[in-house]
Amino acid sequence: MTTKKTFSFSPFQQLMIIILLAVGLNVNTLFNDYTLDDGLIMTANTLVEQGIKAIPEILTTDLFHGFKDTPSALSEARYRPFTLVVNAIEHQFFGANPFVSHLINILLFALICALLFKLLHNYIFKQQHYLFAFITCLLFAVHPIHTEVIANVKSRDELITFLLIIVTLLYAIKYNLRPKLHYAIVGLICFFLAILTRESAITFIAIVPLVLYFFFDKTIKQSILYALPLALVTIVYLYIRHTIIGGIHSTTQLDVLNSPYLYATASEAFSTKVYILLKYVVLLFVPHPLSFDYGYNQIPYITPVSVQFILAVIVWLGLIAFAIITFKRKSLFSFCILYFIITISLVSNFLVDVGTPLSERFLFQPSLAFCLALAALYIQFRNRFAMYANVILGIVVILFSVKTIHRNSVWKNNVTLDLTDVVSSPNSFRANLYALEICILKGNENTNPEEKKANLKLAVKYGEQSNRIFSESPRAHSDLLIAYHNLFECYSSTDLFLKENNLDPTNTDAINFMKTLSEDFYKQGNGFAEQNNAAGAVQAYLKCLQLNNKHVEAWYNLGGNYYLLKDSVKASNAWDSVKKLSPEHLFNKDDFYAN
Repeated sequence: MTTKKTFSFSPFQQLMIIILLAVGLNVNTLFNDYTLDDGLIMTANTLVEQGIKAIPEILTTDLFHGFKDTPSALSEARYRPFTLVVNAIEHQFFGANPFVSHLINILLFALICALLFKLLHNYIFKQQHYLFAFITCLLFAVHPIHTEVIANVKSRDELITFLLIIVTLLYAIKYNLRPKLHYAIVGLICFFLAILTRESAITFIAIVPLVLYFFFDKTIKQSILYALPLALVTIVYLYIRHTIIGGIHSTTQLDVLNSPYLYATASEAFSTKVYILLKYVVLLFVPHPLSFDYGYNQIPYITPVSVQFILAVIVWLGLIAFAIITFKRKSLFSFCILYFIITISLVSNFLVDVGTPLSERFLFQPSLAFCLALAALYIQFRNRFAMYANVILGIVVILFSVKTIHRNSVWKNNVTLDLTDVVSSPNSFRANLYALEICILKGNENTNPEEKKANLKLAVKYGEQSNRIFSESPRAHSDLLIAYHNLFECYSSTDLFLKENNLDPTNTDAINFMKTLSEDFYKQGNGFAEQNNAAGAVQAYLKCLQLNNKHVEAWYNLGGNYYLLKDSVKASNAWDSVKKLSPEHLFNKDDFYAN
């Protein structure tokens, strides 16, 4: 695969190009706010806010221990203290400063790209084509799938984990080339810190021997021996984790926001998970549209007889078969397939429910396999058709770069993110719910009557859509109730309240609207009565009483308007209710004769 050099850039210049792209394409995130779930680990985490002095407590508690609004089923479920330690140190010196937080993420990403280039160029592909490491890292630096990890401060754990894993792999290779104790110690410490950042680092127990087998002439047995110290470190981590927070917890008892397969049968869940593995691959080739949420019901459940499942099975069986057949030949494509499967395994929902069916951040480590494979194809094609290969590469880099810059701007704040991604994920319950809440907020804050009304109408649109997707969410019903009420759509508000009250009679948000809505209808009934519209008054009073059946004056006026409509039976029944509720109430039928 070696060829004569024709490329004008030196390795150092290649490295500078990669770093400049890694920084330059993401520099617009510096002006973004904290977004989405950043509060979990920064702005609303009481431990992080305490700074360095909280580090001992961070090391001995769950990830969400310092977050006040953690769902009970999510608490004591994740032991990932290292990122919180980093964030606490940041908060100690800079406070909750989004500019600094985003700057740190950009620098971490640039450092990852630089170390990745060093690892590939100086060690793994040292004897290969001189462009191999450069093209791989170039594609990695510009790929839009990484925007969530960089733009979302919460996803910093992915950055730190991969950085530490690269160092672990680097020192494992150094130890293989020249066995020195300090190489092993540094590598194992980095691996331990990586697991303390995200559990997904555990997959590198398999990746390290895989690299040694494919690229350093180790036998399978020799390669596996290198995994033993990593496995020992993992056992230590699991013991510490179990001591502090207990065993591995599942999110299957949560609502559909955090447990997307809650309403799927076993066969539907399995089929959908297999199909989503294929969607991950498709997103690497075509990263559009992107979204912060692919949850219920953006990716509908499928069955074992679905075309999507059958196609996914065919593709994956083909890839796995190819990887096995070419394994002994140490094909790079075999390595890429195995690397992808191994690194995606812990977040695929097959081993443990991770709370979302698909997430772009989960592709951060696996995407390296895609970049390696594409670089290999580029070099093979370039050897025969250099001009065409360069043109195609240039187009890919430009398209990816433009998408990265644009996507980073979408992460500007919750408003831009929610209102953009609800279009990308129109069937996502979470996306519609968040857009509903953003539009209510914008409507309430807007002093321009027309703009206020427009925002509230959008809120109603997204609220009704969220209720169509999932009709059993008290939160969605309450939010839509607010939107209806603020638009003075009293009848819609009442119908939704009655449904909400049946779902959750203790929901304080809904209950608090009851009296307000009933008074709105009472006043509306009085208005109809003053206009001599007895039929309209009856309808309004009935709605008032649906919300508050102890409203004496509504019963009284209802009876009077029935009397005007010559329905003496209903009038008498209404007045009987008045006597039961307030025996001392005065009756004067002449009030209604006068009308």
